[in-house]
Amino acid sequence: MKKYIIAAMIMALPFSMVNAQRGLISTKKLYTQKADINEYKMPGAVPEVGGKVIFEKDIKTEGKTKDQIYALLASFASLRFEPNSQRGDWKEPNFFRNINYAKVTKADKAEGIIEAQGAEEMIFSNKALSQDYTQVFYHFYIYITEGRVNVSMDQIAYVYAGSGDTTRLTAEEWITDKEALNKKGELRRINGKFRVKTIDLFNELADEIAEKLK
Repeated sequence: MKKYIIAAMIMALPFSMVNAQRGLISTKKLYTQKADINEYKMPGAVPEVGGKVIFEKDIKTEGKTKDQIYALLASFASLRFEPNSQRGDWKEPNFFRNINYAKVTKADKAEGIIEAQGAEEMIFSNKALSQDYTQVFYHFYIYITEGRVNVSMDQIAYVYAGSGDTTRLTAEEWITDKEALNKKGELRRINGKFRVKTIDLFNELADEIAEKLK
């Protein structure tokens, strides 16, 4: 029932920018770019494992030891998941600002594991007097071995407080094929934009890590 309630809330009450200090996040691809939209509509674009939404990607590395990789990615994670931090100007497409729940939760060099709690505000549209956005929370994992890095993201949830009454939805009940695609295989109006931005978020994190390892 709550997913129908939040859909009605989002349609009736667009998110307003009432405080310039609120954290923001935007990813590089825009929901309105129809030339790119087909990849988001593909069955399995939001992967499910045992009924849970889990994004995962392997990144090959060359010319660096496990310790070197760990040092690079530990530094990356400490900056990327620093609470109340931001990158770039708000007009830039890859601007983001974490909220205070963001943090690195585990960093073990011997095991080659880095884990983080993501806590950000994800923007769908940005206008002069109003913004359409939601808070997104997730767990992000980096597993390092010789010549290979595995990254994954799960336990994704969205919080919408636009009405003053906080409502929480998980990725499993909001952005899966069943929930976000209609009978014709098209993206639903509300769920679809959450699906697009979540896919973009994971891809951007993976791309940033791959870039660090070059």
